[in-house]
Amino acid sequence: MNPAARARSWPSGLSHRATYSISAVLDALRGEFPGLSVSKLRYLEDQGLVAPERTASGYRRYSESDVERVAWVLAQQRDHFLPLRVIRSRLDAMDAAGDGYGAAVRGPRPVPVGADDVATVTGQPENLVEAVAKAAGIDAKAADAALIQAVEAVAELAPLGLELRHLNPVFHAAQRQAELVALASAASPGRAAECADAMARLAAALVRLKTATL
Repeated sequence: MNPAARARSWPSGLSHRATYSISAVLDALRGEFPGLSVSKLRYLEDQGLVAPERTASGYRRYSESDVERVAWVLAQQRDHFLPLRVIRSRLDAMDAAGDGYGAAVRGPRPVPVGADDVATVTGQPENLVEAVAKAAGIDAKAADAALIQAVEAVAELAPLGLELRHLNPVFHAAQRQAELVALASAASPGRAAECADAMARLAAALVRLKTATL
């Protein structure tokens, strides 16, 4: 990446001055990504996801923008289970948008995932992905990790004889739980996380109860 292109790359709102050594990048990000290593950083560079500068001696130097870019890529892998092919296409779009995406905010930016992307990640046919999305009430054209998890769960249950039509009551129950969380959160501002945690504990207890009665 030439200097002019690097200056326009996302995130444009942070410094593009290369001041971080590769060890400094590891120090900055390992708290959030404990598995990050030198080889992982080099791999991301080889895949064209980040382009650090090189000193006259050949050492890599990263900018503040580069560090945020690496963090964003790692978050998409960790939180959204996206393959690098999909992440690269998103970054290309963000680079092209320039200031349209502005400065980064720590943590993963929500990224829509299409049905074809979910099919690639899960290894399941696209028609199954679309059917699961419909049953779960998820927009297949702007999905996220939730649809990936739902498709993987359905695929795991299929060998046990459970088809998607058998799981519709499960999806309806999950939607009802989500509505209850939303209602409780609206009634108790600032307690959304606490309400969601309570619903998760309730769901886990119900699973144990069902297991005990089988």
